[in-house]
Amino acid sequence: MSSDDSDVRRLLADAVPPLAAPPDRLAAVGSRVRRRRRRLAAGSAAALVLAVGLTVGVPQLVAGDRGGPRPSPAATDGPVDEAACPDDIGRRPGLESVRYGDDVPLVPAGAVEVTACQVPVGGGPRAADRVGPRVLTTGVDEIVGLLNAMPPTQTGPDGRPRVADPTDPGLRCTPVARYEETAYVLRYPDRAPVTVWTDDNCAVAVTDSHGRGLDRRLFGAFLDRYRAQLAAATDPATVATPACPTSMPVDRVRLTPSNPGPPDRIAVNQAGPDTVLMTPLVALAACRYEVDGGNARLVRRETRRDGADALRPVLNAAFARSVPASDCGDWPGYPPPTAFDTVTVADATGATAEFWVRHTPCRSAVRAHHRGSEPTPELLAALTRLLGPPPG
Repeated sequence: MSSDDSDVRRLLADAVPPLAAPPDRLAAVGSRVRRRRRRLAAGSAAALVLAVGLTVGVPQLVAGDRGGPRPSPAATDGPVDEAACPDDIGRRPGLESVRYGDDVPLVPAGAVEVTACQVPVGGGPRAADRVGPRVLTTGVDEIVGLLNAMPPTQTGPDGRPRVADPTDPGLRCTPVARYEETAYVLRYPDRAPVTVWTDDNCAVAVTDSHGRGLDRRLFGAFLDRYRAQLAAATDPATVATPACPTSMPVDRVRLTPSNPGPPDRIAVNQAGPDTVLMTPLVALAACRYEVDGGNARLVRRETRRDGADALRPVLNAAFARSVPASDCGDWPGYPPPTAFDTVTVADATGATAEFWVRHTPCRSAVRAHHRGSEPTPELLAALTRLLGPPPG
């Protein structure tokens, strides 16, 4: 069994979030009725105002909203709605109630901003683990192009459109428990925002009227551009150099079902686990601890700003999938360390990630949500340059 398989087994054994409740069809119908009433009320008010000052255009206004799917939201000269993130998966359109398979663009061109929103499913992630809205203002046209280039129908595990099954024309979805789904809210200068809801289990992306097969490269493409935007807007001089606590409870560096590993705020803006650190590093702190009873005491520390990025390829290689798992065991037989190092890095976006390297009674390199792998010779050599020869 690989270390990744063990990670999945341990984490699922600890706590599997409940599957989201099936959509409330009656509530959904009620929501659609209320939305239509609001649109009709707004249209009537606008018609009354225009009738005072203008006589042209009123027939078009009165006849403008007849319901049903439209190629794109109509442009307007009035105020533009705020592009707010949805916070309730129940607001998502029924995945099988929208239209698939046509050549109508999923979203209109001309967006000036795309906001990625993590919408809780079921109980959702813990509050401390939730990621706030990410607002992208550069490369927006590329994201619009990716959305409109997605397959016209549901995709399979390989990312290609599923072969139609005449005996089962509905969506085929995997029953995987998920904490959240991603929605993208596109803001326009002259029309109402458009929300694209993604569903990982069913491999589709939908708006209020249309659906496409989900191309999961969308997630990485958005985050790549978002990280670049953050880095361009962040002065490296303003990124704080990480510090070493003078002491900590040894339980802080023990893997348990409730402690999935070191804190990592860099990973939340990266898609996929293959590369641990994708953005250049601007600062790091290496800290060595010895354990006395239930407490770990700092015995040496070293910080770097110049040359900090030289450690990035070392850490990426140390946590590659090809590196074998450590022999330190797994919870609950996971032994407490008696000597260990921590390495905390800050990248060019200002985000930080921490890594643990246990030395005794067994060696193990640990990152967030990872059982631990054998420390590579290159990683041990880098720690020796920073902190001296490791114990053990």
